[in-house]
Amino acid sequence: MPEIRIDPVTGRAIIIAAERAKRPRHDGTNEESPCPFCAGNEQMTPPEVFAYRDPQSSPDAPGWTVRVVPNKYPALDNEGGGASSRRGVYESTAGLGVHEVIIESPEHVVNVGELSEEQLATVLRVYRERMLALSKDERWRSILVYKNQGAPAGATLEHVHSQLIALPEAPEQLRAEIGGARRYYEANGRCLFCEIARQDAEGGARLVAEHERWVTLCPYAARFPFEIWILPKRHAPYFERSSDQNLAELAHCLRDALARLNRVLDHPPFNYLIHSYPLDGAETRHYHWHIEILPKLVQVAGFEWGSGMFINPVAPEDAVRLLRQVTL
Repeated sequence: MPEIRIDPVTGRAIIIAAERAKRPRHDGTNEESPCPFCAGNEQMTPPEVFAYRDPQSSPDAPGWTVRVVPNKYPALDNEGGGASSRRGVYESTAGLGVHEVIIESPEHVVNVGELSEEQLATVLRVYRERMLALSKDERWRSILVYKNQGAPAGATLEHVHSQLIALPEAPEQLRAEIGGARRYYEANGRCLFCEIARQDAEGGARLVAEHERWVTLCPYAARFPFEIWILPKRHAPYFERSSDQNLAELAHCLRDALARLNRVLDHPPFNYLIHSYPLDGAETRHYHWHIEILPKLVQVAGFEWGSGMFINPVAPEDAVRLLRQVTL
């Protein structure tokens, strides 16, 4: 079973998951190797836990639009308890959690930007449905949805898919965001993310696109070249409470952002992730859920690891100028 170890110096949680080393690769170079995510190969994956499919079709068979399966090589395991142990300065707990794969198309598509807007909206609805279902389990404190596209971004299978992990605690990055947003709210009485969306929409220097309910921008302190955030204009701490109408428009915004990146950077590898408030049901005025898109253009090297500071060779204002020049 995976194990969560706590760094005694920093308090950082590290997942030790040896089974992950056994993950197969399907990068398109071996034509004889079947893709486990293509329709017709459903028996190559664990049994599905959710799917949008033709009502006349059977589970774990063709006829689906988006399909969710447990990760065959999970970073965390849903079985057993979360027993902890301590030996001197070393502390660990069982790696308890849920790790699922969202297969985004029955066809062998390798770039999510090639999905139709309708299909992408369906993928977003699946994220919402799985988050709502897992939030009913009181063991889970936080759910992270993320995508790795391209081998440099960590994808071992090229067929479009994303992943979801339910955690017993909120991860460090989310806690840091919430802490900063709370401090700003306590000092100013306003949501920091709402202020970012408003100021960048008005100023325009870092605004990639503005839609009825959303803003797409390159953040002021972007860690990576062409880093993009998508935020709802209206304050909303929980992604999983999004309406169908909001997700339909979000699909348009996300597809627009990915199309601009594909055009400017020639289909770069990237990660995207959804940061949503922890699953405690609180009505929070200080945190605002959002999507972060992180193109994999530079390598994190010694200075970044040693200092915790990122070096970004492309100013976000320059990235925006290129992204906005794209004709879609």
